[in-house]
Amino acid sequence: MTMTVHKRSIHIDAPVEMVFDHVQDPRNFFAVFPERDRDRSELTSVDLTDDGVGSTYSWRVGWFGLHMRASCTREEYVVNERIVDQSSTGPTWTFTFEPDLTGTTLTLSFEISSKVPLLDRVEDRLGWNGDEDLDRMLAGFKRAIEE
Repeated sequence: MTMTVHKRSIHIDAPVEMVFDHVQDPRNFFAVFPERDRDRSELTSVDLTDDGVGSTYSWRVGWFGLHMRASCTREEYVVNERIVDQSSTGPTWTFTFEPDLTGTTLTLSFEISSKVPLLDRVEDRLGWNGDEDLDRMLAGFKRAIEE
């Protein structure tokens, strides 16, 4: 099995509770996706559970002339510490929240694995720009939270 991982962090001038509250809403996650992805996709449903685990959100996307539906399921939810969402398309999104001297360090990782050697790298390269896109997404969270 092979795996591709992108992991980036950003400092946000806000307490962990405020950052977590904003990030835990899938609508806010969808809002910080790169513009090219938002232009060809639509969030279709959000179903949040009381304890976070088992929450789901779904979307439709057009990609290379194909149209598909996908969803994420929240597999881990530790208030003010960690959120893990598993996508039906393969990737795992992990958010971690760490208090720092003047606010919060938010870390976002994207992990995709494949049983077919190197297929994860092909999917990764076709789908987006890895670290650059994570940096843009984190900057989007920072702007939204600090405003």
